[in-house]
Order: sequence, then structure tokens, then C-alpha cells
Amino acid sequence: MSDSLMVDEHRSKRQRTESEDAEPKPPPLVRSTEYWFDDGNIILQVESTQFRLTKSMLSMHSSVFRDMFTIPLPPDEPTVENCAIAILSGDTAEDWILLLGVIYPKTYLGGSPSARLLTAMLRLSKKYDFPLIRKDCVHRLKQEFPTSLKKYDKTNWNFIKDDPDAFLLLISLAREIELHSILPQLYCSITTLFPNKYLRRILDPADTSLAASDRLACLLGHTNLLRLQATTTLAWLDWNAESPPIPAEDCCSSSDCADAARTIFISIFNPPPPSRLPEIWILNDWNKDWDLMLCTTCRRKAKEIYNAGRETCWQELPAAFGLPPWEELKSLDFE
Repeated sequence: MSDSLMVDEHRSKRQRTESEDAEPKPPPLVRSTEYWFDDGNIILQVESTQFRLTKSMLSMHSSVFRDMFTIPLPPDEPTVENCAIAILSGDTAEDWILLLGVIYPKTYLGGSPSARLLTAMLRLSKKYDFPLIRKDCVHRLKQEFPTSLKKYDKTNWNFIKDDPDAFLLLISLAREIELHSILPQLYCSITTLFPNKYLRRILDPADTSLAASDRLACLLGHTNLLRLQATTTLAWLDWNAESPPIPAEDCCSSSDCADAARTIFISIFNPPPPSRLPEIWILNDWNKDWDLMLCTTCRRKAKEIYNAGRETCWQELPAAFGLPPWEELKSLDFE
């Protein structure tokens, strides 16, 4: 091989090595198309996005920014269009776009914000101390996920109906911002309402939607709730007991009610495809279809057992997922 070819080959290898070792260039800075105000006097840079905003608006909402703006800038501090630049590390531009949509609303928020919007507002309002926004978000979450059965029975889950991943998103948020009192109901929702969907995701090691501790809590809770309902809400279905609750002593059609209890038991604990997991009836309302299968006397007795069981299950709900009692969970909330 000639000297010139060896030099060319060496140069080529060196160029490739230097190229491979070089750190990737950061993405170019872009200005927000929605939140770049001509009268803005501060620029927030989040990831590669810059927002030109007003100090007065940020200071009105946030004590962190209010304090920040009282500190004079060094004379050689770089500026853009005579505006100082505040680089916010650890945040995402997507979260800030959602939060700024609340601070600078184009329409009245009203109604029901999405779980994604609530997550962004709570995360940033806690970090930068936006007390009014944070208080409103926490209030909404505690309304949707209360700590009493009476309030639970009145909830509608307004902002998560159309978001299939809302429960996973809110579990991670509750951990992050220390809103512990909503965790039992979030875990319960995953394990009771959507077990075939969510438990498979929890068992999938490639799915990183939840932390390992939350995965374990859900799996543990699913097993514990199955056991709990057998002695509470569904105790009236124990047709193998020496003195089964159904049929009742004064039942007018004991064989029919006994068969009904057996049929309901099998449908819950051995459901036909495509559902492969037993159903969990601990907080659900009484199934009105069961009314048609039982006589008046047995129906009354079964409902009494079922409704008393719901009260017991609610009190035991945190423990089923390895959490402290309701009152302790409330005391652990960050506010």
C-alpha cells in the first residue's frame, strides 16, 4: 500500500472516530408561536423552546418568579431583544405550553380539564409555587378521588372518561407531588375496572408507565381484594357454607335462589372469554340484574350483606395495597 493511501485511510478513520466521539448537537432554539408577546420582558427557555412573557403575570401567580425577578442581573448577562433569559432545567416544553394555556387562557377553563393538563399544572405549580392554580388542581383531584365512600358514590370522573391512560398518569403524579390520599382509589380503579387491560401492562417489563413499587402495589392489591370480597360484599354467595346466606330461611323458592347464587358466583369467579380474570365487586353498586334472579326475601338479605361489605371494603382499601389507613394518608398529603 502506498504512503498516500495509508495517510488517506488514517485520516478517514480519524475523521470517523472524531465524528462518532463528538457529543450530539443540541436542537436549535425555537420561539413559541403562541407565547411570544411583543411586550414581554422575560424569556423562559424550556428545552429548546423560548417563551417571551411578562414578569408581572408570572409574579402574580408565582412567588418563585416574584423572588427571582428581584435579583439584579449581571451587566454582561446575555439577552434577546433586551429581555433576560431564564433557563428552566428539568421541565418540558409540553408542560409549560399546557400551563401557559391556563395563565393566558384563550377560552374559559371551566368544565373538566384533562388528566394530562392537570398533571402539567400540578407539577409546575408545585415547583414554582403557583398557589391558586395548585389549590384548584388538588381540589379537583380530591373531588374525583375522595376519601369517603359517601363522596365516592357521587363522583363522575369528569376529566378521565376519555383518557385511557389517565389512571397510570395520575398514579405517577400522586407519588411525585405527594398526594397520597388519592392512591388507594387509583390502584383500585386499575385492578377492578380494567384488570384485563392494565394488569397485563403491569406484568409487561417493557412497559415503563409505572414505577416498580406501584406495579407491586397493584398486583398485591388485586389478590387481596379477591380475598376480601369473599368475606364482605360477596359473602352472600357462599353456597358451600353449612348455613349459606342464600337461600334465606323464609325464602319462597329456595332451590331457584340457590341455583341463582351458584350461577352468579361462577359468572364472577370464572368468567367466560374474552375476560379471563375474576371480577372484583367491592365498590361497585349492586348489580340490578341480580334482582331478577332472586326472590324478594333473598334479594333483601343479599343487598344488606353486600352494602355492609362495601363499607368494610372501603375502610380496608388502603391496606389491600400496602398503604396506611385513610386518615394517615390524608395527613401525609403535601397540602
